[in-house]
Amino acid sequence: MTPEEKQELIRLLQAGEEISPEWARVLFPPEKREYELVYHGKDREEDIIADTLAVPLQPVRTFGKNGGNGWQNMLIFGDNLQVMKTLLEMKKAGKLCNADGTSGVRLVYIDPPFATKQEFEGGQDQKAYRDKIIGVEFLEFLRSRLIFMRELLADNGHIFVHVDYRKGH
Repeated sequence: MTPEEKQELIRLLQAGEEISPEWARVLFPPEKREYELVYHGKDREEDIIADTLAVPLQPVRTFGKNGGNGWQNMLIFGDNLQVMKTLLEMKKAGKLCNADGTSGVRLVYIDPPFATKQEFEGGQDQKAYRDKIIGVEFLEFLRSRLIFMRELLADNGHIFVHVDYRKGH
């Protein structure tokens, strides 16, 4: 854009006149447009990652021949968001590696709640989980976890999300 064109554009805008479609394309090129879902209670990605507390992971035991090279299964109690924060710290420290030495998680499969507003029970009338989160609270619940999952992924990683007809859209 030449200095003369800039001056003309400023004059049009200050005068409150409409700008031509050509000017609109210069100011807002279609290939650079981004769209964002905006809602009350939406946190910045940086804040989600920074404000989530990490929790210690507890080694349980090894299975089969996987006990070599310091590899162990881990049993994790707590909020999966906090666990993912710990895993992200491990990835950044080079401690979350695949067998070939690459960093990150190659496969994430999640089965989030479907906002059914119900309580579910396990065997022997034990409470399994409450599916009471709905609306934007549900959206932010899932979004914050997907942000962590994306950060945890290896370059060749994949995320699979199980949803039903209530949340498939």
